[in-house]
Amino acid sequence: MFPSEKRSLIRFLIIYTISTLFLLGAGLTVFYRYNYHRLLEYQNQKLKSETDALIPKLMRLHKDLEKKVLYYPVKKGMQSAIYDIDLNYLTGDFKPSPFILKKLIKEEFVQNKGYIYYATKVYPHYLGAAYLVSRTKLDKKSFEELKNKIFLFFLLSAILISVTAYWLGKLFLFPMKNALSLLDNFIKDTTHELNTPITTILTNTELLKEFYPKLNDSEELFRIEIASKKLSRIYDDLAYLKLKHKRYRKPAPTDVSEILKERIEYFAIIATAKKIEIKTDIKKEIIIFIDKEDATRLMDNLISNALKYTKTNGKVFVLLNENEFTVKDTGIGIDEKDKKFVTKRFFRANESEGGFGIGLSIVEEIAKHYGFELKIESLKNQGTKVTVKWKKR
Repeated sequence: MFPSEKRSLIRFLIIYTISTLFLLGAGLTVFYRYNYHRLLEYQNQKLKSETDALIPKLMRLHKDLEKKVLYYPVKKGMQSAIYDIDLNYLTGDFKPSPFILKKLIKEEFVQNKGYIYYATKVYPHYLGAAYLVSRTKLDKKSFEELKNKIFLFFLLSAILISVTAYWLGKLFLFPMKNALSLLDNFIKDTTHELNTPITTILTNTELLKEFYPKLNDSEELFRIEIASKKLSRIYDDLAYLKLKHKRYRKPAPTDVSEILKERIEYFAIIATAKKIEIKTDIKKEIIIFIDKEDATRLMDNLISNALKYTKTNGKVFVLLNENEFTVKDTGIGIDEKDKKFVTKRFFRANESEGGFGIGLSIVEEIAKHYGFELKIESLKNQGTKVTVKWKKR
């Protein structure tokens, strides 16, 4: 899977999963509140029914007032008490607080500290009672069971949503996958087809210059050499992209000073053709731990970009010291809005210039691999400065 595919798939999964789970969570919250009140109402009505069942028992006690001993009716799982018209306590198997009693006069049911309280009027006033107050423990187990069921449903739904999101994401990304696959195959085929003719052109150009010295001043041969070197660099970049995930790097202490001098000489013919002056400040024997091909690709892309975006009679400055490699130009610069995209693959801020928009992407990839710091500074129509810093060893 391509990195762009992975990013798109991850974004889709995050957005789809979060939004779906949010809607599911909102629905389950409404469902829980509805069923919570339904369970609570069931317990309230059960307490009311059991309390109302005490009134006939109070009536029988009232008829037995002549007996010496009267037993107040007690029901398992419920407590009750009776009060007169002035809310004076008469008798019962519990005595609610004045706070609860006052609330019960205004409200039919009251919840407090894990209990449900209920009050009803008694008429006629058997045993002088005007109010019958009762309470029972709130059945929290039913609420816990409801929570557990909802949580289990949410968990199973989340798993199903994640699987569905992944499947849909793969389905939606299939066209893009095909497009990227075609692009990747195009790069591979182009790289393969470019190799032989570029090598042939460069080799024969050198042979012509060697066997026919007079051709060294030939403008036609000069143009052929410039064009072939541009093609060669494009080929190198395409080959690097093609093999990036398969190529075996061989990092070792490398004298990048010598590599840089060779690359400056390589690009000299292109600079001459554009009448661009390359100024250098290269310290000798700068040794860093890097694969030689990676070092070459990094330098080539920065120098090539500087030459590409610098106008005729401009200047390119190349600096190398113990801590950093810098390429600065007096070119067209980069718009502020484009700076955050310049290292993205295939992005080109200036469509009038050639290339595939992969140079800075390769530079960033190499810098990240070795832990180098990549810094890009640019002002529109004033130039660009790119610095690669590394830690001294």
